[in-house]
Amino acid sequence: MCGRINLTAAPHVLAERFYLDVVPDLLPRYNIAPGQDLAAVVPNPGSAGRLLRAFRWGLVPPWSRDPAAGPKLINARSETVREKRAFGEAFARRRCLVPVNGFYEWQKRDGGSQPFLIRRRDRDVFALAGIWERWQYPGDRVLETCSILTTVANGVVRPLHHRMPVIIPQQDWRQWFSLDEAQQEAVMALLKPAPADLLLAHPVTRRVNSPAFDDPACLEPVADDRKGQLNLFG
Repeated sequence: MCGRINLTAAPHVLAERFYLDVVPDLLPRYNIAPGQDLAAVVPNPGSAGRLLRAFRWGLVPPWSRDPAAGPKLINARSETVREKRAFGEAFARRRCLVPVNGFYEWQKRDGGSQPFLIRRRDRDVFALAGIWERWQYPGDRVLETCSILTTVANGVVRPLHHRMPVIIPQQDWRQWFSLDEAQQEAVMALLKPAPADLLLAHPVTRRVNSPAFDDPACLEPVADDRKGQLNLFG
């Protein structure tokens, strides 16, 4: 699964890397949690560039009676995303990229779960596969929400969890946005585990367990409580 992310890249880096038409006014976030807003890249219908939009993390299907009721759909399984009523139309028509510098996963232990940060080995920003939806309140107010797609874990994430977010390589971004409903098989081919040699995982402070803790210390490696030493793998 994917239940926490961080995004610390400078706005001008995001604008250059994702071909944004506008440099975003964005502050670093170290511990973004479901129910909060996250930044997502979408095509700009008015140009060849792209836009950075804010979506509430936790997709609300447009047919829901109340956006505050029921479970929040923070993840969508890539294997069944086309078949699920909540996700099918968004997957066909409203795909996005969620830029991150890393995501967190928890390893279950007798003394409580240990959080790990998973990031690129080179610490660069990368993009998770996302889909988004609109929910219309009575009147003009609109709620826009999103979900992150997941797939089976690669060798780096598997010791922590059996699922991981889908990472879309930069060379496939254009295809991710441009393929239409008639080309869904080609889209599905992009939904696969990232190469293990792309990523590195290391334990971080258990303060990350609280969404209220949003601080650079979230990213710092710590000694593994179980081994008494820094435990880097990947």
